[in-house]
Amino acid sequence: MFGLTYPILRDPLRTRVLWLSLAGNLFAATLIGTHLATRHAPGPPGLDGVVERMARDLPATDAAIFRVTLAHERPWYDLARRRMDESREALSKAIAQQPYDEAAVRALMQEWQARWIETSSRFGDSLLSAIGTLSPDGRVRLAEAALRPGRR
Repeated sequence: MFGLTYPILRDPLRTRVLWLSLAGNLFAATLIGTHLATRHAPGPPGLDGVVERMARDLPATDAAIFRVTLAHERPWYDLARRRMDESREALSKAIAQQPYDEAAVRALMQEWQARWIETSSRFGDSLLSAIGTLSPDGRVRLAEAALRPGRR
């Protein structure tokens, strides 16, 4: 039209490679865009995050009851968690002590493990109480959600 020529487009092989490259880039951009658009925003950390991730798959009524039941159990879970954190802090201090006392560290590690089991058990008991309040449909949805790949 204005005397411009595109030498690269005169060669049919180069033209095909150019179009394939463009198509590949568009495909990759679409995959990345779709992934970013469908990602779930991370929830709050810790217990609140766990509860919210579990509740988001439940029917609204079940989710509300589930949250209330776990909130009722929260003081007991928090107490167990604080005791575990205190044990972990004492263990860390003992590890850094000079001179190193393996027997003391071993005893504190056993203490921390006991607190970890106590905390896990407390949350497990609370979770069982909350699951017991769900409707049959809510329990099915919770179970299905837990089995989905990539569920955290």
